Amino acid sequence: MKKIYSSIFILLVLVIIFPATSCVKDITETIEKASKVNQVKWNPTIALPLVYSNLSFRDFLKGTNANQYIMIDDDSLVNLIYEENYISDYAEDVFDLETQNYSETFTFNSTQLEVLNSLGEVTVNFSQRVSYDGNGNELDKIWFKAGQIELNFTSTFEHNISCKLSIPESQRGADAISIDLNAPYSGTPTDVSDNYDLSGSEIDFTKTAQGHSEFDLEFEFTITKTGSNPIKASESISYSMALVDQKFSKVTGYFSDLDYENLSGSFSIPFFSNSKNGEIGIVDPELEFISENGIGLPIDLVFDQFEGKNNFDNIVPLTKTSGDLQLAVPRAVTEGESVLNSQILNNSNSSLIEYISNRPINNYYKVSILPNITDLSRHWLLDSSQISIIIKYTLPLHGTLKDYLLEDTKPFDLSLENADEIKEVLVRLYSENGFPVNIKTQLYFEDSITNTLIDSLFITDRVVSKAAQ
Repeated sequence: MKKIYSSIFILLVLVIIFPATSCVKDITETIEKASKVNQVKWNPTIALPLVYSNLSFRDFLKGTNANQYIMIDDDSLVNLIYEENYISDYAEDVFDLETQNYSETFTFNSTQLEVLNSLGEVTVNFSQRVSYDGNGNELDKIWFKAGQIELNFTSTFEHNISCKLSIPESQRGADAISIDLNAPYSGTPTDVSDNYDLSGSEIDFTKTAQGHSEFDLEFEFTITKTGSNPIKASESISYSMALVDQKFSKVTGYFSDLDYENLSGSFSIPFFSNSKNGEIGIVDPELEFISENGIGLPIDLVFDQFEGKNNFDNIVPLTKTSGDLQLAVPRAVTEGESVLNSQILNNSNSSLIEYISNRPINNYYKVSILPNITDLSRHWLLDSSQISIIIKYTLPLHGTLKDYLLEDTKPFDLSLENADEIKEVLVRLYSENGFPVNIKTQLYFEDSITNTLIDSLFITDRVVSKAAQ
């Protein structure tokens, strides 16, 4: 990267004339240093350099910060770059697997009860098709990294019961999810519970006619007659099941209702902080919106607000020449990869020239992150999937600048033993201008204790530094 040497050099010298009998100590070295300034001739009784100030290109930019840097093109054109970065929450925090609750009562018919009474044991199978509520989204399959199945059943039977619950469209290792419960009759109504750890399990919701968000539960109940306990004319077993504390490592489906938090924020452009006065016109500025999509569905970034406010609180919105201010980002096809897309606004397709002319030191934006529901392909989410957004300003330092103000304050102290013997004071200002513009200069003298303006060097501002060639 090339160095930038443009600067304004100012040397303020106080020349004091005393009567010949006056004596001032340790002036020789000071005069020697000051005499190195080209084309300056010294012939006073005392010459004191008071102030040296160097207002450089960096002062013009008001420094840099973490979101600002300088880029110099091959043709030596200087560009100021400002960036605002946003990274979304992880997908597992955006798409929450809500608790799923299921229950049913299975009633045994007379034939089944007769078998129990005559043989002393009967095995009966029941099945139930249940829905998985994706909160407005269609689910194809979930890979669980955490969660529990909480299973409970009660019965009217006064006999021993064993229960086996299977989910055929599931898998954990080489087997389907299966839970076994045993409830020996102990003289009180049967009420038994058990939990199953879902970590490392999968459930497929595509095996039903609907093709998504459904799965089957299969129950096998074995009733063993206990002693002379009665078999009533109506006997039943009720179950309740909950899927709780679920976390996914991966989920597939069609996601039309993801609750990404709408983004709002602000950022400053220090380049405009010293612009209470003056006009600026920048040739070919650019504002680029860049998004990296790490989730397996397309998204739309809709800028509901993008406006800039200057030092006078004047607000100018940024608009496109046609259409809304938004960016469509395609989906990542391969799991774990991400897709980039960007949009550049310039003078030809937006109101950027008017926006920049307002000198927007403060910029405000609101962005909605919306799934693109026109894409009917199936989607995927990984728990670590994220979306990132970069707002990038490029301001080439090529254009017009008028009445801009640069300031610098330098303290100095002049202590004289015999100030009343001063016969004459001459103040000389020497300047060197490295900018390609005329520089008007004024020096003010201020009391450091009261901050009171005492005097100025010139009656009015004057051009003392011609433009550099």
